[in-house]
Amino acid sequence: MAGEPLQRDALERLLLELGDPEFQDALEKIVTLVKNLNESGILDLLIALTDRDTIARITGILVNTGTMKLLDNLEQVSTITGEAASAMAEPVEPASLSQLIRNLADPEVARGLARIMQVLKAIGSV
Repeated sequence: MAGEPLQRDALERLLLELGDPEFQDALEKIVTLVKNLNESGILDLLIALTDRDTIARITGILVNTGTMKLLDNLEQVSTITGEAASAMAEPVEPASLSQLIRNLADPEVARGLARIMQVLKAIGSV
């Protein structure tokens, strides 16, 4: 048969590889890893996570218009978060009602409030 010499060559290469002490050491480590994963219960979790239905459910949760919009604006979200964290670190005196009204005239404050209102509306609709 024409395929038989190729199979024999592959089998001989595999036997040589199996006899290699470095391969045997690596194989022992893999067996130890699998045993440890099994004993800790992580192997069961990994098996459950690779189930097609589970993958489909996780994908459905992660891949939606909300997460896609967030990813599209991730740089802006990161910048805003950093600026908000810096602002929160600075000491602030309570604002009077007149100061609040004056701040509403600031276009950045007005835009910020409009965005906060959009976020609150979205949260309220859930």
